[in-house]
Amino acid sequence: MLNLMLKDMETAPQIYRPTNFWSSVLKDVVSVIQGYGIDSFRDESVINHFVPHYTEAEKKYYIDPVIDYRIFMASDINIPPKLQHISESSIGKPSQHYELNGKYYSRSMLNYLRGLTYLKKLVDTSKISRVLEIGGGYGTLGEIFLKSDFNKYFYLNIDIPPVAYVATRYLQAVFGENVIAEYTDTKDLSIIDISVLAESVNAAVLATWQIPKIVGEVDLFVNFFSFQEMEPENVKNYASFVTRCNPKYILLRNQRTGKQVASKSGQLGVMEPTTREHYLKFFDKYNCIGCDSEIFGCVKDGFESEVMVFQKK
Repeated sequence: MLNLMLKDMETAPQIYRPTNFWSSVLKDVVSVIQGYGIDSFRDESVINHFVPHYTEAEKKYYIDPVIDYRIFMASDINIPPKLQHISESSIGKPSQHYELNGKYYSRSMLNYLRGLTYLKKLVDTSKISRVLEIGGGYGTLGEIFLKSDFNKYFYLNIDIPPVAYVATRYLQAVFGENVIAEYTDTKDLSIIDISVLAESVNAAVLATWQIPKIVGEVDLFVNFFSFQEMEPENVKNYASFVTRCNPKYILLRNQRTGKQVASKSGQLGVMEPTTREHYLKFFDKYNCIGCDSEIFGCVKDGFESEVMVFQKK
């Protein structure tokens, strides 16, 4: 499936292909995945391009799993999605997997849990059932929602390979192959109806170039960090698709001033950063009702990442 996705990506419209940031690491990531599968993709010695970790430098700024866990536990409120019983799978042999009160968490999961608790503080999330994510890493958000209530939620993740491949295999390993639709299930469909998918499976992972075929609506859209790895024109294109899906709420976490700029094309970084002002412009049919970096985001040594919540006007 990975080879098929990579082949199809070669002829996909440029707007749906990897941007400069991912192009600079794509070959290395593909090589590792082809060599190790998903058996060790969360082992720091194998790969770390899309698996967030706590670094020693960050711990100097009091950023560690215990503090992230305390923020999540202290902030969460008792409405769906129920989050406090969730424990993360150990699939992928994570180097950093922390046991806190008998449950396991990675940095990726704690990032999402903190963001979701912020969302729950600001809006009524009890009626959310269909969740859309673009650039969902290895599928952490899907794991959270399906473990919160397997029968209530449908999760749709759209990404480029090889990340889309890893997310597919990870979620299938956690929940079973028959409840997670993969690329080969949808690649030949002329129309991909979200409602039809939600009736047949609990989650689906699609490739970015399938977006023009997608119809239907969702309740919540989430993007954590991946928009900051793209240029504004790409984010604008995805934002237009998200708006067409008509979510009531949008939850974003990204760097306020954007990712570092590459020294030249092909080097790690973006050619033009996507900033907070871009999100406000691209999601102009929504009101930004909350923005936080001090508690649910991160501020340290000139760096600022923030969590933003939007509600449809």
